[in-house]
Amino acid sequence: MSHTWEGRLLRDEELALSAADATWRARVDALFREQRARWPALARGLEALDRALVREVSLGSATLLLQHNPLRLTSTTAVVEDDVVRQRPCFLCPQHLPVEEGGLAYGREYVILCNPYPILDKHVTIVHREHIPQALDGRFDVLLDLAAALAPDFFLLYNGPKCGASAPDHLHFQAALRARLPIARNFAERQLVIREPEIAIFRTISYPAPTVICRATDRRRLSLWIAEMLAALAELTGSPDEPMINLIVFAETMLRNASGTPSPIWTVLVFPRARHRPSCFFAEEPRRLLISPAAIDLAGLVVVPIREHFERVTSEDLQRIFSEVALPKGLFEELVARLRARRNFTQI
Repeated sequence: MSHTWEGRLLRDEELALSAADATWRARVDALFREQRARWPALARGLEALDRALVREVSLGSATLLLQHNPLRLTSTTAVVEDDVVRQRPCFLCPQHLPVEEGGLAYGREYVILCNPYPILDKHVTIVHREHIPQALDGRFDVLLDLAAALAPDFFLLYNGPKCGASAPDHLHFQAALRARLPIARNFAERQLVIREPEIAIFRTISYPAPTVICRATDRRRLSLWIAEMLAALAELTGSPDEPMINLIVFAETMLRNASGTPSPIWTVLVFPRARHRPSCFFAEEPRRLLISPAAIDLAGLVVVPIREHFERVTSEDLQRIFSEVALPKGLFEELVARLRARRNFTQI
């Protein structure tokens, strides 16, 4: 493979896809077939995912899944301090990718790559072609477009540069099949905050990580509300930059709008954060638990790369971890109050 993006892009013909078959779901499936045969590291990662141990832990009304996958150790322990990141080669730039790695062009700015250390089936990373910092501003619509393109089977995620992105210097999203992500059972208990034409905003009641849930068919209103939420969070937390957040985005049943064209129903889970890692991450053994929550963990699938930690983590440990990294209850209630106060602002 080339050291440039152009030399790494795989066309539909190379993936044996006809024009009739070339949906984004079919392209991703074909990409995995091609890359698994060509790229040994990906094959090992997929085999490790098949062997990953999983167990359930009840936490109040929520059920969390713990996954033991040793290949996730590097990502879990990634050093993301600015001085270290500046000195290391960027592993998302084309010149530093494994020679076997190829991807799919998504528009003119993004490339879809197989994740060689998957947490879920069909785990991909969507990488910006330029080496620009991880930031959501001006790019939320890309998440909505990707979610619609990969509907209904996939979810998209965004990890903020200070709370889960292992490459905070290079803009990227991720996606995977959502069948094993325990969203439906954990986020059904919720309270309505705002209902407007084509959008409803909810908040969780008892979930261990306070979450805002947006459901919308109008992308403009949804984008405006997400921007409003980020601005409120930045003010509440005193952040001069992007506030610490993780997002899960997916699209469901395609409806027909007034013009007769398909229109997706988007769901966005917003996890406001207080800190990157919990205190147990830095503790000495035997109190140490190597858990570094990002979007997938906060959505209910908690990755634990060390077997001993996987076996001994308790519901009390998880409650403490979530309470340390999530936005404190008082600030979350203030966020909800500010959203209520801005009701109908998108119709002005």
